[in-house]
Amino acid sequence: MSLAEFISEHVSSLPPERQKESLDFVMFLEQRHEATVAGAGGDAEAQRRRVATALDALRGSGVFADIANPVAWQRDIRKDRPLPAREKPG
Repeated sequence: MSLAEFISEHVSSLPPERQKESLDFVMFLEQRHEATVAGAGGDAEAQRRRVATALDALRGSGVFADIANPVAWQRDIRKDRPLPAREKPG
């Protein structure tokens, strides 16, 4: 079994929300790798194509398909929440 198949098998056993997180992490790693390669001589047009390709892959994956109201979702995730280690004493 190849490493890609092994990873795919494990990711497919996760709940959908964790699968989305896995995709996000893999895309982060891919972008970081591409930025390293681009830093070694990439141009702006090549960077634009890489970003467009990544966005197309994200769109095609349906990762945000379950969000019925994007504005409400964005407002909810941006709410300030107390951080456990930074709570002010009573």
